[in-house]
Amino acid sequence: MRVARLTLPALLAALLLALAPGRASAAGLVYSGTGWKIATKDGIHSLSPKPYVFTFTDTASRTRLTPYAKAAATQLTSVTGTTFTVSTTIEVPPAEGSCPTEHHLILGVKYRPVGSKGMSHAWNCYTNRPGQPDYHAAWGGWAWIDSEYWSTSSWFSTNSTVNTARIKNAVSHEIGHLVGLDHPNKDLDGDGTVESYECAKTTGGYLPLMCSPHGGYTSSTNGGKFTSRDTPGLRQLVDNYGMG
Repeated sequence: MRVARLTLPALLAALLLALAPGRASAAGLVYSGTGWKIATKDGIHSLSPKPYVFTFTDTASRTRLTPYAKAAATQLTSVTGTTFTVSTTIEVPPAEGSCPTEHHLILGVKYRPVGSKGMSHAWNCYTNRPGQPDYHAAWGGWAWIDSEYWSTSSWFSTNSTVNTARIKNAVSHEIGHLVGLDHPNKDLDGDGTVESYECAKTTGGYLPLMCSPHGGYTSSTNGGKFTSRDTPGLRQLVDNYGMG
């Protein structure tokens, strides 16, 4: 077994990192917490401090999704410190298995993109530059939002306020996958099965936005926002940057 020797500056840096609240510990990266989880299964460990930009698959999708993208970009920028902007650029997603332009988050509206009723989906990528600070950082990707959400005024709920909020949640949920968050579902009841909606709730009783299949706030003012359970995960993505 090889024992690493740390210089005094390295020891001080490790101590400061260990003492910093909410940051990755000196022992390694942090990938999950109460009500949040990072998408390591997709190869993403962190979020780059360099800017990200939303683009759209076509003009109809741009018209439909720009308000949702702007709201998400504002919160993501505020929470992470990384700048997210929304462009008017039309960009065709690459073939599945390929990645778009670096730090481009492409959004589109499509009828049943994965063939199932009401199911949207995001395809994300990570930066594959071993030895560089952005190794395993969120590269970008694209998300298709099921057009059925707007096919009726009560797709998610007969309550118009709740229905509108849940559509916003659905769009932001896929954006969450693009920037590196996974479903935080966990076997909380100890029955040996991780079930739908089985996620740690906020103190106000809301499921995390990233909970599968439907989480997030249901009010007119907070619909589409990452909850107090999700935001620590977003911050941890930033804190993991440069650590591998």
